[in-house]
Amino acid sequence: MSQTVKVLLIEDNRMEATQTVHWLNAAHDAPFEVECVDCLQAGLDRLAQGGIDIVLSDLNLPDSRGLETFAKLHGQAPEIPVVVLTGEYDESLGPLAVENGAEDYLVKQEANAGMLNRVMRHALARRRALLEGRKQAPPAKIKRVIGLIGAKGGVGTTTTALNIALSLAVRGKPVILAELRPSFGVLSCHLHANPKGTLRGLLDLPAEQIGARQLDSVLCQDQAGLRVLFGPQHAEDSKEIAPQQAEAIVKGLSQLAEIVLLDLPSQPSCATEAAVRLCDFVAVVIEREPAAVAAGKEMVAQLQCWGVGSGLMGAVIVNRTVFPISMELAEIQTGMGCPIVGLIPWAATACLRALREGAPLVVGQRDNDASFSYAEIADKIAANKLVPLTL
Repeated sequence: MSQTVKVLLIEDNRMEATQTVHWLNAAHDAPFEVECVDCLQAGLDRLAQGGIDIVLSDLNLPDSRGLETFAKLHGQAPEIPVVVLTGEYDESLGPLAVENGAEDYLVKQEANAGMLNRVMRHALARRRALLEGRKQAPPAKIKRVIGLIGAKGGVGTTTTALNIALSLAVRGKPVILAELRPSFGVLSCHLHANPKGTLRGLLDLPAEQIGARQLDSVLCQDQAGLRVLFGPQHAEDSKEIAPQQAEAIVKGLSQLAEIVLLDLPSQPSCATEAAVRLCDFVAVVIEREPAAVAAGKEMVAQLQCWGVGSGLMGAVIVNRTVFPISMELAEIQTGMGCPIVGLIPWAATACLRALREGAPLVVGQRDNDASFSYAEIADKIAANKLVPLTL
């Protein structure tokens, strides 16, 4: 390593900072040039100026503590490798930081000049290899997060989300269906599943500890290859989802699959807002009757308040009765103020059979008209073209 490496050291303990600078300056095979600041904000300001090659930071600073310190550093300059420093009492934060993107970690009480030198050199080498690999690698597949939210309860949102997700899975698409609800969800009833891991197992964790690894440990896999994050399974397990947790869950899931479908509750909440803001598209599920359309109009307005643009939402209409209350599709589209991207024909009898057998329509009754409609929506999602229907 012949070129000078510019290190930003963020450490508020003056004695430890002096020792660390001494160790870095003593390195013969890696000429380090160290700048030292004593708080996170000063570090963020210095990073904004550019010219830093690697960051070495304590996690507990006067103005920030724990993983939040790393998260802010990584968010400010994601291409710059960060090595975190922990104490014996918070050593467990080191592996968590690495899991969330840190290059490496050191326990202060165990560090010495040689160890610090090696860790810094290896961190720089790994990041350099990663960046070179990105330049040479083919373009990554587009990852998408699709939210499905009912205009009101009981319109068939979960059934719709499940059948679309399974349609994608049987086409070989890496897909996760997440029941992002604070209380009992019915996905397990649809699949006759008794999941060991559920969303509830994550809700006792602070948001900064919810990552891809924790999510992967509670995902269940269906025979078709669909992975599912089930909601709480018992009344006593109900717990509100904090918006920061919802954000961490959606971001973590998007690291594990090409497509993430979110089964969202119709009741507005800060958690649902946080999830919706991360969606590439939101489908409002409604029935073909005036009350549902009126509720759908209000849901569209709610989504707009949450920052979802008009081109990033659409309606999926589910016919749940043989003779729906007569509303023309053009009338529904005008009433809701958003395009219609899917129309599911009446299939009440088939859905009842699917529920009894634990085999959703697109798996157990593929020739059903509703199955074809779910498959059409899945094809649009796979092609990243959720275009409106021609009315």
